[in-house]
Amino acid sequence: MMVKAMNSNSKGLLGPKKAHQAKLAQLLGLAAHLIAQEGYQKASIRKVAAAARVSVSSPYHYFQKKEELLFQIQYKAFDSLVRRLQERLKDGVSPERKLYLMIENHVEYFLEHMDELKVCSKELESLSGAYYQKVLARRREYFDLTLKIVEELKKQSHSPTLDSRLAALSLFGMLNWIYMWYRPSRDNSKRIVEQMHRLILSGIGQGRLSHSTAGRREYQHV
Repeated sequence: MMVKAMNSNSKGLLGPKKAHQAKLAQLLGLAAHLIAQEGYQKASIRKVAAAARVSVSSPYHYFQKKEELLFQIQYKAFDSLVRRLQERLKDGVSPERKLYLMIENHVEYFLEHMDELKVCSKELESLSGAYYQKVLARRREYFDLTLKIVEELKKQSHSPTLDSRLAALSLFGMLNWIYMWYRPSRDNSKRIVEQMHRLILSGIGQGRLSHSTAGRREYQHV
């Protein structure tokens, strides 16, 4: 998702705090696009400033160095995913429904933030020290939420030989590869979610649900 340069009148229209947040979001979006296209090593704050049509010094009001910029892109993405998923899982719903909501959350977010998906998939190891640890901790929190759902499905399906960790990792393998093949003109987001949902349920021993009356009801209420 390419982010447009911000109009110079935005600060007056939005107010100082909102203008700061909007400018930061714009810079992060432009940086994510740049890093997704060129890679972290070739990207620079100078290029981000040029894309935003601001002075070279302007981005330094929002981050001190390029690595902090990369950190903010990745942390913001996983923080958003965790918060959104936690909100969706508030109500007591079935494990099947939880899995659907998890997949839907991931697909919806990253189809709107495809550049961030590429950056998060490729550039974790470009972070170091506290930046790396903070992003890793948020990613693990997101993984643990998903793993818990898989374990609930495992228990329900009476599949003692299933490796829940490998099942969760396989799901993320599918989800994080979307940027390689997704085409808006060809691929329907709802169909992607439903297909991945069926695949995982089938692998856990729940495939019968997608062919049953109960399974059809599940999708009708998504």
